[in-house]
Amino acid sequence: MNLLIRNGNIWQGDGFAPADILIRNGLIERVGPADPAYDGPAIDAQGFPVLPGFIDMHTHLDDAIGPYTLADDIASGTRTAVENGITTVGTFVTESPDIPLTAAFARMSDRIRGHAFADVALHVTPTRFDATGWRAIEDVLACGVRTIKLYTTYKKAGIYTSYDELDRIFARLKGRGVRVLVHCEDDMILEAAAADVTDWSLPSAHGLARPPAAEMAAIREVLSRGAAQGIPLHIVHVSTPEGADLIQDARRSQDVSCETCPQYIALDATWLDRADGHRWICSPPLRPPALVKQMARRAANGVFDVFATDHCPFLCEDKDAGAGDARTVANGLPGLGTLPHLAYAALTGGTGDPLARLGTHLSENPARALGLYPRKGSLQPGADADIVICSPDDDPHPVRSSLAETYEPYPGFLTRLRMHSVLVHGIPVVHDGFLLDPDHPQGGCTWES
Repeated sequence: MNLLIRNGNIWQGDGFAPADILIRNGLIERVGPADPAYDGPAIDAQGFPVLPGFIDMHTHLDDAIGPYTLADDIASGTRTAVENGITTVGTFVTESPDIPLTAAFARMSDRIRGHAFADVALHVTPTRFDATGWRAIEDVLACGVRTIKLYTTYKKAGIYTSYDELDRIFARLKGRGVRVLVHCEDDMILEAAAADVTDWSLPSAHGLARPPAAEMAAIREVLSRGAAQGIPLHIVHVSTPEGADLIQDARRSQDVSCETCPQYIALDATWLDRADGHRWICSPPLRPPALVKQMARRAANGVFDVFATDHCPFLCEDKDAGAGDARTVANGLPGLGTLPHLAYAALTGGTGDPLARLGTHLSENPARALGLYPRKGSLQPGADADIVICSPDDDPHPVRSSLAETYEPYPGFLTRLRMHSVLVHGIPVVHDGFLLDPDHPQGGCTWES
């Protein structure tokens, strides 16, 4: 299929320039003036900004967290994504005692095929590192997986990795083209903090049990060990300004990227003080207002390579089931549908064109972290024709985190950013914010396309 995007204002990295984009067989063939003789299908961009499709590289879809099944499966989550200009999502496959890594990977791959409206990249979390476990890791890497997720906490969930084990894993993965994503909270500090909590009936107890010091200590340790082994790192959901500063300093001498999430720059711990504050429990927790202001300044100034949501949606009834004990509340917030809107708002406070910077932090940088650039995250010839045509000057309208029956963590938040057209593999899938063909998802597995 051929398609021409006419009269676009094409993203150039630091700004926009008028041009047309010719698409052939799902790929960008040419960026520049259109052939006057072209008479095939076309979209008139009407001078609107044209960017590479956005990427949310950190979501949790079609899984269970503790006793609760997530509210979004692959279909509903990726539909929310494309309706907001997100054409690639990263989500997780976790090995368990009952399901080996290769079986879990195959099962999730089957759930993606034929059901995803956006492309899906998989991060794998192995929990076995004996000979059998490493054979499984080798198998998924051979399939094209390029990111592995590890945790420095969550012993009870069976996904904890000690710092010494990180050393051994980093050494084994070095030179394999793999980037390791790390959830950084020091487990010993968390245990000590939890032991000091006296009233778990308060949602704010969750924040007391997961103090900023735990994040900073783990980031410091992980950076040190990653540098010693020369392994590319990506630190997920950074929630503290001190943690962000540690990573920024480390970039001078090692390959490390990081993300923050909308909740750590748009929400603060006062939401936990509400009568329904348990609905805002997530990990890391929402931080005090003073820290959030510092995080927002860093976000506006480009300290974070990537914005991602850590989308972890639960049905309203499941989120409420643990009310009264912060330890039993379903732990996570939805956010996928808010990503470009809240990231754009965050970048508006910095220097440069915030929409152009959105292309860097929501397209190019996450594509690089996923090992998918320039196939994703660019408008270069040969790239996947995953494209969003948007306007930053629409009438204000509410953000919506999920299409599922979840609580909205951003009530009253408005955006003027609207997606006029969204293309996946060169096929228009969204017009004026609405899905065009709900019966024919166009996404797939990034390692198979």
